[in-house]
Amino acid sequence: MLGQAKLIILAILARQPLHGYGILKEIREKSNGCCSITVGTIYPGLKELELEGLVRYKKKRIKNRERMIYEITAKGSKVYAEGLKRWVEFTEGAKKLLMVDPP
Repeated sequence: MLGQAKLIILAILARQPLHGYGILKEIREKSNGCCSITVGTIYPGLKELELEGLVRYKKKRIKNRERMIYEITAKGSKVYAEGLKRWVEFTEGAKKLLMVDPP
């Protein structure tokens, strides 16, 4: 099963290739600050996703710094779509459990 952090990383990379810090920044901005992944989580997560064949990276020089730009693979896109479907099903079920009918 795909964990939340990995699903979020794949969601960001499904939009555009980015380096690790760029992914962290997008997560903060897109979630209005409600979701956060730490530096200590992002890089091990990206490494696991790479080993699973879900992302790949290319080294690119940006402002005199070599950066690893990550992009989602075809396999990663498929896994992301499946994970998103399960997430939507989970949240719809959770809403039914958590929402109280008005009196």
